[in-house]
Amino acid sequence: MDKAIGGARIQKWDNVKFFLIFLVVLGHTADIYAETSAATGILRFYIYTFHMPAFLFVSGLFSKKHIKQRQWRSISSYLILYLFIKTLNFFVKWAINGSKPGFMLFKDASVQWYAFCVFAFCVITILLEKIKPSYVITVSVILACIAGYMDNIGDFLCLSRIIVFYPFFYLGYLLDPVKLNKFLNDRRLKIAGAAVLISAAVITAAAYPYIKDIKFLFTGRNPYKVFIADAPYAFVFRLICYAVSSIMGLAFIAVVPEKIGGGLIARTGARSVQIYALHFALKLLWFGFVNNNFRIDGYFVSKLLIYELIVSIVIFIICALPVWKPLFDRLLLIPGKAENAS
Repeated sequence: MDKAIGGARIQKWDNVKFFLIFLVVLGHTADIYAETSAATGILRFYIYTFHMPAFLFVSGLFSKKHIKQRQWRSISSYLILYLFIKTLNFFVKWAINGSKPGFMLFKDASVQWYAFCVFAFCVITILLEKIKPSYVITVSVILACIAGYMDNIGDFLCLSRIIVFYPFFYLGYLLDPVKLNKFLNDRRLKIAGAAVLISAAVITAAAYPYIKDIKFLFTGRNPYKVFIADAPYAFVFRLICYAVSSIMGLAFIAVVPEKIGGGLIARTGARSVQIYALHFALKLLWFGFVNNNFRIDGYFVSKLLIYELIVSIVIFIICALPVWKPLFDRLLLIPGKAENAS
């Protein structure tokens, strides 16, 4: 899916997916200690401000062919992926806890929400295809602002995340990856992007005690009341989050080089689907069996960030192994899909 329509694969986007999927793994590892370690909390907040909006933007960027040509088999593969991850994590939790966990087929707050949302986004975009894009963007942002006031819009059918994150996917769908790549390769934009990311890191670290609860909005699944009660102007925070995610996501994409690692980074980024599908189960197994039994994190009490980084890298490498590719090729029914999906 990282090919321009009728053109060659663009290595830049595989590099972007490499770093984004690693941030997904690191963010989920950081969840373990984010409430007990201030440094970890800052790291998680920083990652959550842009990594999933950027990932969904890239997914939209390379979903044009599936949507325009009504490739239902490719679109439905995301639903298959959702069911696979949900089932895998169900059995892993069962093995760890020794008792059967709850299972609700279409209510989910866990990692598989992304796959379900991409499936939904493709269907929604097909249904809205004849509507003027500016209207779609405007109405989708307004709906996201309104949704925050509604407590009953939550994890069922991933409805809250579908409403909140759709503008990012749709913006990606509207843009041309070749033209965007050329635009972002401007040296001045790369410098500006680096400045934005560094400044955001400094601001996050300095202001974290005052802004940490806004993290709930960046997840896309929570109403406004989780961090601010009875505030009619709370929608402004949604707009601020949109602005932060957009600016930081664009800055992040801009600073990722087109060529890095002799092609290894791009080849690994092309396997982002299998990393996404497997990493959470491995995280559960690591902390459920290995860490909890041997208390490995006890050796890193004052260096939890180092421990999280090591665990994330190990999980990332295992999930990125080419040995998993045939499994996902068969699972998704399309030859090469595990290599090409965003």
